[in-house]
Amino acid sequence: MESLWQDKDAQHYLNDPLQMRVYSSRLLGQDASLVLHGGGNTSVKAQASNLFGDQETVLYVKGSGWDLASIEKAGFAPVRLNTLQRMAQLEQLSDTDMVNEQRAAMLNPNAPNPSVEAILHAIIPFKYVDHTHADAVVALTNTPDSSDLITELYGKRVLIIPYIMPGFELARQVAKITAEIDWSTLDGMILMNHGVFSFSDDAKTSYETMLKLVSIAEDYLQAQQALRIAAQIPEVSNLQQLADIRKAVSELAGRPMLACLDNSAQACGFASLPDVAKIACQGPFNPGSCNTHQKNSHAGHA
Repeated sequence: MESLWQDKDAQHYLNDPLQMRVYSSRLLGQDASLVLHGGGNTSVKAQASNLFGDQETVLYVKGSGWDLASIEKAGFAPVRLNTLQRMAQLEQLSDTDMVNEQRAAMLNPNAPNPSVEAILHAIIPFKYVDHTHADAVVALTNTPDSSDLITELYGKRVLIIPYIMPGFELARQVAKITAEIDWSTLDGMILMNHGVFSFSDDAKTSYETMLKLVSIAEDYLQAQQALRIAAQIPEVSNLQQLADIRKAVSELAGRPMLACLDNSAQACGFASLPDVAKIACQGPFNPGSCNTHQKNSHAGHA
C-alpha cells in the first residue's frame, strides 16, 4: 500500500489534533479495501474545556453513521476519557448500559453516538488510534490455523487477540491481556476475524503503520498467488441475459429489482473458479456484507 500523506497539507493542522484526526481518517477512508461499507473507526485523545472552564482529557472517537472517507469534526463523539477507562475495568456491562454511560460521559449531547469500540480506543495509551477492517488481513485471519500464520508474518511486534464480539467484552478482555504489556514494543494489534489496530502519538506514524501492517498481508497473498486473475474480461457483455436475470429475480422478489453487471477482471476471475457455486453461497464475504449481501446465489450456464 502507498501512503497518501502529504506533509504540506498536514502542517496546517499541527495545532489542531481533531482536525489532524479528520485529515488522516479521510486518507484511510479513501481506500475501500481498508474500510469496506464504512467499516473501521478512528480516535484522538485531546484536551477540552468544560462548562466551568476546567480542562478535561477527551476521547474524540468516530461517531455512528459517519463514513471515514468524508468525516468532519462533527462526526467525532467527545467522550470523557477517564469514564471510558473505568468502564473497561468493570466485570459486566450490558450493551444498553454501555451506550447509555458513553452518552452520559459526552461533552456534547448533540454529538453522534460513540463507536461501539470507544472503550477499546480509550485503553490504548496513544494519542492517535486507527482501526480498519482491512480485506487482506481479514482474508488471512479467516482461514484455518490463522493464528500461527499471523504470528509467523508479524512476529512479536503485533498483539494477536482471539475473536470477541465488538463492544464491552472485547475491550474488557483486551484490558486484561495488556495489563502487563509494554505498549511501546508493539506496532499494532490484530483482532482475529475482525480487523487491525495501529496507534501512535503521531498521526502520520499511526496511519503509515496501518499501511505497513496491511501491506505485509497483501504481499503474502500475492506470493501465494491468491490475487491471481483466473479469467480475461469478455469483450462483449450479454446484456439480454442480464435483463432476463433481472426480470426473473424481480418476479421472485415480488418487486422491481436493479441489476448491475460487474465484468471486471476480478469478477470474471472469481466467476471462473471451479468451486464458485460453493464459495459464492456459503455466507457473507466480509463483515460489511452482513448488512448488504447476507445471501448470495449462483447461476450456471444454461
